[in-house]
Amino acid sequence: MRDVLQALLRVPHIDPIEEANLPPTPPLISVIVPAHNEEAKLRACLQSVIEQDYPRFELIVVDDRSTDDTAAIAASVVRGLENCKIVSVDHLRPGWTGKCHALDVGVRHATGEWLAFLDADSRLHRSALRQCYHHATRSHVNMITLSPKFIMNSFWEKALQPSFAAMSCILFPLDKVNDPDSSVASANGMFYLITRHAYEKIGGHHDVRELAVEDIGIGKRVKAAGLGLIFANGRHILQTRMYTSFREILRGWTRILSAAMNYELPTVLRFLGMHLLMSFPVLLASMYFYVCGAPSVWPGGWFLLPAVCLGVMCLVPALFYSQLGTAHRYTVLLILGNLMLIWVFLVIVKKILFKDALQWRGTTYHGSRYQPTRLEPGTSHAYPARSPVFE
Repeated sequence: MRDVLQALLRVPHIDPIEEANLPPTPPLISVIVPAHNEEAKLRACLQSVIEQDYPRFELIVVDDRSTDDTAAIAASVVRGLENCKIVSVDHLRPGWTGKCHALDVGVRHATGEWLAFLDADSRLHRSALRQCYHHATRSHVNMITLSPKFIMNSFWEKALQPSFAAMSCILFPLDKVNDPDSSVASANGMFYLITRHAYEKIGGHHDVRELAVEDIGIGKRVKAAGLGLIFANGRHILQTRMYTSFREILRGWTRILSAAMNYELPTVLRFLGMHLLMSFPVLLASMYFYVCGAPSVWPGGWFLLPAVCLGVMCLVPALFYSQLGTAHRYTVLLILGNLMLIWVFLVIVKKILFKDALQWRGTTYHGSRYQPTRLEPGTSHAYPARSPVFE
């Protein structure tokens, strides 16, 4: 129980109404939003940035080769605002994924001492910049990132998103990410705030330019460099709607989870086996054989094990759904979500075995395939065993 409490304490919850004092002259924060064909979601995202109560920030929208009305929508939202600018990207540099390239271009136009990266399908509470800057400086870290509240409107979002989000937490437990003595590190590209000093020290997005999960790569490099990292629960200040359709969810999470496991087949097979054992059909079969034989072996208490299992199955999902900000009644859909997660693992195994090319947001990256890459930072002077944080 003590370990559980310590783990919970390592994951701070950002309260939007918490008092967050700023210095007399707070540093300029550059908010960079990459947008590739985001006409449906961009307006709400940009409006949430413009309404921030942090006194000094600039907004940089990177229109990344969009073929829809993304650029026009961005222009209509920021028109007349001196602290906002739109940067257009018309080609992709070789060796870069689209998002990394767009963010790198955005940084080149940024002048802030702190850099905030925000996905176009996400929205911030008006106090998000203030609260994140406050928590980062109070904790003496150079980077803070958030877990969001997922907006789930369709049946498949409610059935699948929590299972895949849970898998991310299994791969990168947030309490271990926040533990300076643990090597586990990650970040959430939906939103993170980082000092320019730390960003430049780890080589910015150039060192993760070919990664499909560049946010995890950034988090790993910040922590490895000893610069300090906090992964906070931000469900009250960050909302996102990642995917809307069944196909989008499966494709998106196949990319994310495979890259998060660094395309390593033994790791994928290990988690595939774990989820097969946890699947509803296997559980029913196991319980059937148990109930048939247990009363004769344990006459007075054979029902205790099924009762404990049932309690855990109800309690743990309910707690996790609370963290996501999602109604408890959807926990019954975790059964379906787990089965689809197994399907995604099987798809990942196939892609690794056949070394398929990475496909992401309409671009096929023939140079990036389902094989181990540079998710972990290399060993160099930039990543000493220990270095001071918050320089």
